[in-house]
Amino acid sequence: MDAQPQEQPAKFHWQVPTIDPDQRRTLRQQFGLSRIAAQVLLNRKLNDPAQVATFLTPDKAPLYDPYLFRDMRRAVARVEQALTAGEGVAVYGDYDVDGISGATLLAEFFDGLGHPVTVVIPDRFVDGYGLNPERVTALAGDGIGLIITADNGTSAHRAVARAAELGVDVIITDHHEVGESMPPAYALLNPHRPDGTYPEKNLCGVGVALKLCHAILMGRGQAEAEVLPEVLEPLLDLFALGTVADMAPLRGENRPLVRRGLALLSREARPGVVALKKVAGLAGQPVGAGQVGFHLGPRINAGGRVAEGSQGVRLLRAQDPQVAQQAADYLDDANQQRRAIESDTLEEVFGLLDEGPVADCIVLASPDWHAGVLGIIASRVVERYHRPCLLIALAENGVGKGSGRSVPGLHLFDALAECTDLMLGYGGHMYAAGVTVEAAQVTALAERLAQVVSARMTTDRFRLPLKLDASARVAEVGRPLLDEFERLAPFGMGNPEPVLLLKGVVPLQPQRVGQDHLRMTLCDAAAPHVRLPAIGFGCGDWLGDLIKEGQPVDIAGTINLNRWQGRETVQFRIKDACRVVSAPASGERAAHA
Repeated sequence: MDAQPQEQPAKFHWQVPTIDPDQRRTLRQQFGLSRIAAQVLLNRKLNDPAQVATFLTPDKAPLYDPYLFRDMRRAVARVEQALTAGEGVAVYGDYDVDGISGATLLAEFFDGLGHPVTVVIPDRFVDGYGLNPERVTALAGDGIGLIITADNGTSAHRAVARAAELGVDVIITDHHEVGESMPPAYALLNPHRPDGTYPEKNLCGVGVALKLCHAILMGRGQAEAEVLPEVLEPLLDLFALGTVADMAPLRGENRPLVRRGLALLSREARPGVVALKKVAGLAGQPVGAGQVGFHLGPRINAGGRVAEGSQGVRLLRAQDPQVAQQAADYLDDANQQRRAIESDTLEEVFGLLDEGPVADCIVLASPDWHAGVLGIIASRVVERYHRPCLLIALAENGVGKGSGRSVPGLHLFDALAECTDLMLGYGGHMYAAGVTVEAAQVTALAERLAQVVSARMTTDRFRLPLKLDASARVAEVGRPLLDEFERLAPFGMGNPEPVLLLKGVVPLQPQRVGQDHLRMTLCDAAAPHVRLPAIGFGCGDWLGDLIKEGQPVDIAGTINLNRWQGRETVQFRIKDACRVVSAPASGERAAHA
């Protein structure tokens, strides 16, 4: 690719890939790829032909043996003991999409074994996060002898100890980071165990739950290690929902399973999915990772954020379309409520931050905030200021519940681990975490985190990066390229959408539309008859003065298929731009990088 434009882009720090034309030529010849698609693969560190072959045909990729999990044999034996004895089993999930999907997956699997289970989704405001001693005591009183968690339990030391006192065994299926010690569970299935031996570290909660089910079938002689059992295939829509919504990397084992799960969501085999897509305005449409992340996932999450998280399980398990529609309507209403609360709180947070200098790590607290929306707002703060952010809702008892989000380059869980003396509890992973802290310690926590962030991050840490994949001409951006990109999907964490650079393109009829969006048509100065529709969502305030009719610009963005009134058109989605000051491309390497 050419050198960066001399003028700074409007918002991001553009990162230009290193190009090896020989490697790119090899991939093009061996796999029949365009130069753009081949460059995208190289940018994803996929330069070995065997790796590329697996990436392009993920359904043929073998899975890891689930018995590579530490404690898996103990977990399977304990489950079989419960099934043989007709013992009461409870599945204890979490109130987010991952926990709800994982709990639903386990419940449907046990239904298939002829052993229905009790499903518990905690109330964020009554029970707090994860397994707690009070719920354990209640379950024991109801005759439950075995509890299986989904997406929680790794930090539940007190609850697991209480279960042991009551003679209740706990099998933990989780993916959150392990602290200084592990809870005394009967079995702890977590790829992040310090003594763990499972190769795939990027599974989320629903993924670990799926591995337990796979292992149980293997123990019965009904499955092979490297191939997902056919009986589990119908549950992959749940796997896709939880994995994408939890922003787990879409690489390794996650990628082929998510691809198949997204196909199930597109086919709408589950009544709850039909109802959820209807309220989200996606009825009958194919579902990709973007639709899960921006439309389906937030509605399931909304129940746990501002209402009843258990409605998510009710939705996904519903067999009656009417019951499914009732649950979907409930979650859609909760999502609207969540958005209203979020909007007010976000305005307040931005107002506070705009008043003065922004700290290296943003930590804010208020007794007026709703704890259920703080994770979303923290993400928005990170997007705007590119600093890790922790927002805390203070309760009347002087204890705050906080949600944090991080930026590339800072492992949030590890940063919090340096502040354990200032908190009552914490948990999470690299990019997201939750904390419990006394109001009197908030200031000290903010100061300590600022020190940790300053020590750990690079000097250019507060400039938003935008990794460019390849330059392209307007004529190259069409359906064939989009179809090629589909071979590289699903896109998300660990496998981002390819970002293209259109150099020296001419905007035609740029106009602001909707909520500060920019719509226009793009063409190359040398080929004005070739046109490309383009839109920049929410960028009117910072790109509106830069993009002018007929004035060439360098524009970075992605491509997608826009569906409108029965028509499908390839559309360029603008991410950033700068005025053209770069030298004209000369030679094949510069023009086609």
